Amino acid sequence: MRDALERAFPFPEDWAADIADDTVVCRCEEVTAGTLRAAVHGTGAHELNRLKALTRVGMGRCQGRMCGAGAAEVLAHACGAGPDAVGRLRGQPPVKPIPVDIVCQDRSAKAAP
Repeated sequence: MRDALERAFPFPEDWAADIADDTVVCRCEEVTAGTLRAAVHGTGAHELNRLKALTRVGMGRCQGRMCGAGAAEVLAHACGAGPDAVGRLRGQPPVKPIPVDIVCQDRSAKAAP
């Protein structure tokens, strides 16, 4: 099914060139495409995790699950490279957010004699 969807609705080749600088790429940290481009041109960052350190893209609540691919595309276009050349965001714990009550239950079970 996935292959059929990708054939029917192909991902635009160079969409990163067409988005405006004020377009928000990372909603959690409110990082725009213009901020990403300025960081690339100002510092020469060519790797996604370096861009993350400079702009906070991918450091929000979603840990880059929503913005990681878009940020990689913008970075790749700004560098004149392919998305595979800029790497991907490294995951930080927790990899998937968990409810606090689960953590509290675990601790109370360990504390009980």
